[in-house]
Amino acid sequence: MKKHALIIFDLDGTLLDTAGEVTDAINDAFSEVGLAQITLAQTRNWVGKGAPNFLEKALEFNNVQLQTQQEFDHLLAIFYHHYEKRSGRNSHMFPQVAETLEQLHKNGTQLAVLTNKFLVGTELVLKAHNIHHLFADILAGDSFPQKKPDPVGVHFLMQKYSLLPEQILYVGDSSTDVQTARNAGVEVWVVPYGYNHGDDINASKPDRIIENLSCLL
Repeated sequence: MKKHALIIFDLDGTLLDTAGEVTDAINDAFSEVGLAQITLAQTRNWVGKGAPNFLEKALEFNNVQLQTQQEFDHLLAIFYHHYEKRSGRNSHMFPQVAETLEQLHKNGTQLAVLTNKFLVGTELVLKAHNIHHLFADILAGDSFPQKKPDPVGVHFLMQKYSLLPEQILYVGDSSTDVQTARNAGVEVWVVPYGYNHGDDINASKPDRIIENLSCLL
């Protein structure tokens, strides 16, 4: 099997199961402003496209239509505040993640994270699970004007390391990740256990579905 010079990982649903603490954080925020709580199952279906999109879904569930962008941004800031406090407290790594990342890092493979989660929350949860140091690059939903499935993050890394598309592997768990890789022209493998907006990951037609990250070795 060919060796990829760079492996880019999605975060939520691929490396870490963070749905619990995301649910806790949005419910903290909604309690603060008097809105109904959401469930863990709803979170699993709604995450993956960034916090603003997630908040929109949760507001739709509450039948709430905010009148101004300022109101939305204020509520989003409340959610961010609570998520920062919740980061790493109700999440866990999926099987074989730590061992695989450590071995890949030891073998000299360049590793990066590309997620639609906001950067502060991303770094906090990676540090909480003691894998932050394994990644040379951590790119988040607020690192660029565009979010996944826009390929800007992959293209940034491609240019930074002067790599060809065939030297890069993207690993994710959702149709958003598959679309991101396709838009960037790189190979994409997915895990079947993550968050895919409630849809079957097979329908996204990734290059490969792997049982867990140990298949990367």
